[in-house]
Amino acid sequence: MLMKGCCVMYYYVQPGDSMHSIAMAYNTTVSDLMDLNPQIRNPHRIHVGERIRVSSGDHWGGHNYWGRNEIQRGHEEARRGHEEYRRGRAEYQRGHEESSRHHSW
Repeated sequence: MLMKGCCVMYYYVQPGDSMHSIAMAYNTTVSDLMDLNPQIRNPHRIHVGERIRVSSGDHWGGHNYWGRNEIQRGHEEARRGHEEYRRGRAEYQRGHEESSRHHSW
């Protein structure tokens, strides 16, 4: 059980996120998120990977944080998979280019 005042919660911005979508997911408002994140000067300018405080730890806000954590883990896993794909693709391209140089007619 999450205890009142015990846990500050953070969210890492994913591609396609906005302050509005994050606020909706955590059952709060953009204004409340801005109050919790004074480092964010413009709510329309957040960046992938940026850490955003989504709870002061004072209340649940009626949201199932564990479910959101599962979603965030899914985003992170997808990001890792995409990075592995890009590395593999780059390695394949390098191998293909080397092969082409060795077999040029």
